Amino acid sequence: MLHKWKVAEGGGCAAGGGDQSRRCVAASLSMLIAATLAFLAYVAFFPNDGAGGLYRLWRCQDCAGELGELPGDEAAAADGPSPPRAARAPTTLSHIVFGIGASARTWDQRRGYAELWWRPDQMRGHVWLDEEPVGPWPAATCPPYRVSADASRFGDRASAARMARIVVDSFLAVAAEPAGNGTAAAPRDEPRWFVMGDDDTVFFRDNLVAVLRKYDHEEMYYVGAPSESVEQDVMHSYGMAFGGGGFAVSYPAAAALAKAIDGCLDRYVYFYGSDQRVQACLAELGVPLTREPGFHQVDIRGDAYGMLAAHPVAPLVSLHHLDHIQPISPRGKTALEAVRPLVGASRLDPARALQQSFCYQRGPGYVWSVSVAWGYTVQLYPWAVAPHDLEVPLRTFRTWRSWADGPFVFNTRPLAPPRDACARPAMFFLSDARNETARGTVTEYARHVVPASEKECDRASFRAASTVHTVRVIAPRMSEGDWRRAPRRQCCKTKRTRWGSVLEVRIWRCGRGELTSP
Repeated sequence: MLHKWKVAEGGGCAAGGGDQSRRCVAASLSMLIAATLAFLAYVAFFPNDGAGGLYRLWRCQDCAGELGELPGDEAAAADGPSPPRAARAPTTLSHIVFGIGASARTWDQRRGYAELWWRPDQMRGHVWLDEEPVGPWPAATCPPYRVSADASRFGDRASAARMARIVVDSFLAVAAEPAGNGTAAAPRDEPRWFVMGDDDTVFFRDNLVAVLRKYDHEEMYYVGAPSESVEQDVMHSYGMAFGGGGFAVSYPAAAALAKAIDGCLDRYVYFYGSDQRVQACLAELGVPLTREPGFHQVDIRGDAYGMLAAHPVAPLVSLHHLDHIQPISPRGKTALEAVRPLVGASRLDPARALQQSFCYQRGPGYVWSVSVAWGYTVQLYPWAVAPHDLEVPLRTFRTWRSWADGPFVFNTRPLAPPRDACARPAMFFLSDARNETARGTVTEYARHVVPASEKECDRASFRAASTVHTVRVIAPRMSEGDWRRAPRRQCCKTKRTRWGSVLEVRIWRCGRGELTSP
């Protein structure tokens, strides 16, 4: 049988009857409620007891903070709040370190491209060769050279591994320089950016500086552009900066890359190019490509005219593969001679190089459309063409690999065949560039003479346009600060002079709400 609990004798709650038990229970509940309220009051008015005792019991150590933010990493928390950054001087050429990939066997044939833009007294960096050069080095006009470390351990594609290491080799070369390197008169600034290019890459140095100034060099950045040909991007990567067009890596990204590069090269030995290996390693570091449309790989075949004459509203930073396309202007017999006038004009007004402006010339019974690609070419259409068509490149070129009509990463419009003379614009190419006004430039463009074998259009508007032999463009110097504003194409107006043989174009910054319409 079940045993009953024996009731204790004596006073207290146990000794009383039913009413006494109820009174005891009520008293106990009252004491419990009072204790709970006291504890809550303590937590509310004394949230931290110095040692983080009671209060910490109420905090979820892995949950969001007081304002809902996720907890920071332990290293950041240990360092405390970041101090405000001191004002820094703007990035200049002296903050940029160039690494040019080259071969000792081909340098003499390609060095002319580097001599177009290199300035020994203003710039720093090296040409990285696969072996010692055969003859004397042209130190007065070219970057100094260094021989890359042996990369044979990376197998059949050791040359690509050597090129992939150039950013790291440049970083290590700078790190090995003694403190205070330079002279008392010209101390050397700390490196902020490492820029990679090929020996046939033409950099527009002032525009490169303007682009890099937009970014914080103390953060991890990888700046460049993919290929123009979709087939190249599909084969390699849309997220990769193609190395011939050049790319820039900020100092912190270069430092991280220096620690990781050899392991990455072992993992990605099967990749074809050096630029793809660099991008794969930066992807492991979590650094994506920051796209800047002024870096041009020029992965096209044939005549690049249409692409260059319709440059995006962005600084022209680089041109590559000039030896693989037709000379960009009939003013030069070779690729180097043809690009020289554009580079020369860009020194007068770097920010304006290749920038398009559209305007219209009206006369008795006709409307002409004029497209100016400053420092390079002018297109004169003896009919009305809308701006949304003028900004689309004429398809004068084909894809890099298959020599097809596309696709490209931008829209194109067909160029009428020579036999259809009434559907082709008159083309003018740069013939002179000078500073002539107090705050601007004058550039002149001479008409490209149509070969005798090509038929000319006999319509009235075309006959009137055929009397124009020179286009003179007057423009204020474009400020680098314009690239820190919202991108906008500038406006222009036209006037015929000298009995119609000269078409004068004046460019200015468009006013608020100003339209360019036929």
